[in-house]
Amino acid sequence: MIDQHIVKNVILDLGGVLVDIEPDNTINELKRIVQPHLLENLNWDEIPEVVLAMETGKWNKQQFIQHFKSICKPGVIEEEIVDAWCAMFLEFPRERVEMVKSLGKKYNLYLLSNTNSYHIKCFESEFKNRYNFPLKRLFKNIYYSSEIGFRKPDTECFNHVLAHAGLNPEETIMVDDREDNCRAAESVGMHFLKVPENSGLEAVVGELL
Repeated sequence: MIDQHIVKNVILDLGGVLVDIEPDNTINELKRIVQPHLLENLNWDEIPEVVLAMETGKWNKQQFIQHFKSICKPGVIEEEIVDAWCAMFLEFPRERVEMVKSLGKKYNLYLLSNTNSYHIKCFESEFKNRYNFPLKRLFKNIYYSSEIGFRKPDTECFNHVLAHAGLNPEETIMVDDREDNCRAAESVGMHFLKVPENSGLEAVVGELL
């Protein structure tokens, strides 16, 4: 049980906690546009170098598009690649928006997500179009891996956020749906709440409120 007298800061993950995602949607869309001989081995685990390069900001958009054009069928355009890449995003349910607002009244609230420039533009745009205010308004600060140069579960990622925000790890909790991310946060002195698979923030918000 979380000691609410100790915890002052809450860091939320995005995908699987706030936003529902389905990576297989992206894989299925990529399979539609890549060259046929690559279909057999195409799955999320087979493109870690692309994910890692984008999520740590090592690749820019031009490098990303050039890579995919090299493996896609002739005639595939940039828009098709980007649409396929972003197909994994489902929705940010309204009830979770209200939960985040409630948490923000009680804690210093932050967002920390492993993500990339295309996904950021996609979900931030979708959020603003649906709720008529920017996502950043819900948080003290937002940390995207592609912008800070570190990604979870690297401890440098958590240390960067703690230092930049001036947070005491003992007063800070990470809410994430991945066990390795939670354990990494714990290793730098933070508390954590593990969100069960295929559930979302609603599964653990009661422990914070």
